[in-house]
Amino acid sequence: MIPNTLHRAVIAVITCFIAGSDFGQISWNRVSSFAFDWDGHKGVRVVLEIPPSRTDPGDFTRIRVLVPGQQDFTLSSKEGWVKYGSEEASASPGIRGVTNLLGSPYVLALKIAQNRTALFLLGYSYASSPGSLDVLEISDTGQPTVVLHREELGLKEVRDLDGDGLSEIVGYPCLSQEFGNGLLTYDPLNVYTFGTALASRAALSVPLSKSYNLKHYYGWAGAKCSEDFAVVLHPPKGGKPLVMTTKEAEKLTEK
Repeated sequence: MIPNTLHRAVIAVITCFIAGSDFGQISWNRVSSFAFDWDGHKGVRVVLEIPPSRTDPGDFTRIRVLVPGQQDFTLSSKEGWVKYGSEEASASPGIRGVTNLLGSPYVLALKIAQNRTALFLLGYSYASSPGSLDVLEISDTGQPTVVLHREELGLKEVRDLDGDGLSEIVGYPCLSQEFGNGLLTYDPLNVYTFGTALASRAALSVPLSKSYNLKHYYGWAGAKCSEDFAVVLHPPKGGKPLVMTTKEAEKLTEK
């Protein structure tokens, strides 16, 4: 027999392990649940949950997708996801007014191709962080898949930019901050392309990001946010805002 002290220690270790595991949570509070037909797969059920002890921001921290005949899909977020039209998702203004294919205020479903629908989960935005973005697709066999996860990406829009019949994701990887004499930090928009194969990973497209920024932003100095570059909002000699190195921008506006 195991001595009482050792027995109690073993039980304590097991209890700690279970309590610290998503799968070992004693209970979850259900935030919302709904069913829909996802690209030919009928009766797909989505369950959104949150731990009862959570006090941090975020409307839900776990999503479970139950496809008939498939293994249950579970995805968790420590930071939490929020209602896509809420103030907590303010870094994703481009999705306001879009037509959600679901009746849920928490999960945004958009057509990305004629027979393809993606689910978008928006993270909690705060201070200078746009929040996370998770995008799910369902494979032809019926298995939900995360095709894009970014710790920081505010959603601006989802549309076909290059006319190939497949939408792209446009987002903010960071938020601009003002400094100096009418300067902004360089924070370009990023464009992600969905894979041509169903439920394949989305990838950053530098060419599409460049063309999008030249048309919709102040200029182009690469796809990454960088403190080495800045935006001069009001050039001394007039004209449109300029993108240049931070040293050049500070020198140009120092007077």
